[in-house]
Amino acid sequence: MAGTTHRIAILGAGAVGGMLGVLLADAGHDVTVLATDRTSTAINVNGLSLRSGRYGDIDVRVPARPWLTAPVDLVFVTVKAPALLDALTRVPPALVSGATVVPLLNGIDHVPLLRAVLPGAAVVPMTVGVEATRIGPGVIEHVSPFADYAISAGARDGGLDPGSVLREAGLDVDASAPDEATLLWRKLSFLCPHALITTSTRAPLGPAREGRPDVLHGLVTETAAAAAADGARIDPAAVAQRLASLPGTMQSSMLKDALGGSVLELDAIAGPVLRSAPDGAPVTRSVVAQIVGAGEPAATPS
Repeated sequence: MAGTTHRIAILGAGAVGGMLGVLLADAGHDVTVLATDRTSTAINVNGLSLRSGRYGDIDVRVPARPWLTAPVDLVFVTVKAPALLDALTRVPPALVSGATVVPLLNGIDHVPLLRAVLPGAAVVPMTVGVEATRIGPGVIEHVSPFADYAISAGARDGGLDPGSVLREAGLDVDASAPDEATLLWRKLSFLCPHALITTSTRAPLGPAREGRPDVLHGLVTETAAAAAADGARIDPAAVAQRLASLPGTMQSSMLKDALGGSVLELDAIAGPVLRSAPDGAPVTRSVVAQIVGAGEPAATPS
């Protein structure tokens, strides 16, 4: 490894957390995975495995625990938003006092929550764009050619710079966002329309965008307006162009959760738009209502 060895905890052993745990352990860091009893036992018995066309097949031996038992330098929070409050019971605040806590969750509202719950830690939000799947406890399949991390520019609130740690482990980290709001809304401005259009149609991106182009346009426009209301500048035309350029077979994680019967991240992904959009986000509201089965099919904007 090119840099210093750090004590790192990964809170959550799903696709993102498992993949990150493998790569950081392979880079020489002292990694501990925090997960449920069942998942912790599986990792302690079989190790943590990554299958990736980009990084190769990597198997590592790391300790896994239901809760943190010793101080660490860095904590990556990789659970999904609906599981965050329960997952935080695995992290005693005293053991992360002075540490850097890096949430990789979708949405906006988890950042102030973490700062309130872990006041002694430096909370440094990041985002990640990756298509990966947990195919079993401790076994991760990385199915995209990319794993794009992002962090905002500027001074850190003490502690380690997580961007440097990830770069030294061979990961791509973009630091072009000028502030936290822009960082988080850059991801959400793409993720919200993508997740809602695919989940509401129960179809991959290609059929979803072709079947409801006006609804997709409305989702993009309303998300950009919500971002602007929160002080972030998002170009809706650029978001629309990105959505149009992606493979038609691409599925959002929310669609995968819906098809698998899992709890959806509706509040984390759509909630900030519903609460912030100046016009009340009528298209977003309609699509969300359809997803939860509480309304008619999504309205077509005029």
